[in-house]
Amino acid sequence: MLRTIFVFAILIIGWGFAFTSELYAAALYLWLAYFRPESWAWSGVFASLNLSYIAGVFLVGRTLVSGVRMRVTWRSGLLLAFLMLSLLSTFAGLYVEHSFEAWQAFAKTIIVSYLLTVIIRTESDLRFILFVIALSLGFEAAKQGWAQLVLNPGGRNDNPIPFLGDNNVVAVGMAMLVPLLSALAATSSGLQKRGLQFVNIGIVYRGLSTYSRGGFLSMGAIAGLSFLRSERKLRALVAGAIVALLVLPALPTEFWDRMSTISAPADERDDSSTGRLHFWQVAVVMANDHPFLGVGHSAYQPSYDQYDWTGGRYRTGRSVHSVWFGVLAESGYTGFALYMLIVLSSLWGCHRVRRMAKHGKVPESLGRYATAIESALIAFMVGGSFVPYQYGEMVWHLFALSIVVEQLAVTAAESARDSRELEDRPVLKEPAEEFVWAS
Repeated sequence: MLRTIFVFAILIIGWGFAFTSELYAAALYLWLAYFRPESWAWSGVFASLNLSYIAGVFLVGRTLVSGVRMRVTWRSGLLLAFLMLSLLSTFAGLYVEHSFEAWQAFAKTIIVSYLLTVIIRTESDLRFILFVIALSLGFEAAKQGWAQLVLNPGGRNDNPIPFLGDNNVVAVGMAMLVPLLSALAATSSGLQKRGLQFVNIGIVYRGLSTYSRGGFLSMGAIAGLSFLRSERKLRALVAGAIVALLVLPALPTEFWDRMSTISAPADERDDSSTGRLHFWQVAVVMANDHPFLGVGHSAYQPSYDQYDWTGGRYRTGRSVHSVWFGVLAESGYTGFALYMLIVLSSLWGCHRVRRMAKHGKVPESLGRYATAIESALIAFMVGGSFVPYQYGEMVWHLFALSIVVEQLAVTAAESARDSRELEDRPVLKEPAEEFVWAS
């Protein structure tokens, strides 16, 4: 009952703000998408209403009537281009009905991602949206993480998160969330800072307690990046050690035995590892058979059986278990090239902002947000090598936010340069008027 009241209160407040601004409309949609109140509140009333769809339609309408300029840059154009290519892939693929249903959900993701690039116009807007994403997804996940750490240390958490999916994608999603919360904590103070750090520890343990090897590698990548990029390495090392002392002793031998299979020799790998290698080989065969548009959007799984030459050794209707091979099989070499261009341009945009912040051309806080988005994308790249998360909403929202942070940095740098030029411009003095004595 209390959960239902809480959700109703958030919805009333959220819709009230959504009518006043397209930014708040975007925040409402993101809260619904990441928090999934219909799964959390234990009430059928929310499940019966397609709240996310309603909020998405309202967001589009609110943005259109607001007079926001619907500009398309070369980077946001890449997102729209991939959407169009995946539509072509859908109708040229092997399972049109299946692909088109999945494509419709993906279209919503791309539309919202594009709208974020035109709605977010200031650094405070960006920070607000990052807060909504981080806490909407992190609230329940951190609670589960801390509960597991205190009440059942070492136990495996097999609870899926509706926004993400199974354990493997949950683990990668948690790793992607860590740098976002870290950046928000670094740009906060007092109780807010401590609260975000507390949530982050719960998120780390929530990810590790899935026992996902891909998630473990993603967390390792985040830890390594945090240390290498820290200007105060001793402080970063101490902070990392504190988190490790809280989290790692709770993980049992079973966990470390599973993680050790990551680097096991070929003849000692379990069926899960050898199966993944086979699924990737199948993806390459699919791409070679359909090089331009692939087998269709989200069509690897229904297409698997007809391309599996082992006679079902790894069971039927299997997942590709990889972002990269998934895009390759489903969109062909054309789609794979476009997808890689989106990923690399996102990383480059964040890198560019980090350099601008380092040289004092933009505020340090923008550099922190760019670093967080870049780190989250790297966690996705590492963990995504083992999970099919290529169309995940969080991934495409981060692509969009990488565009936003670069736009904000360019605008800030241009504004600072104009101010300096104005200050340096010589002041022309008006000639003094000649004083004439009255005769």
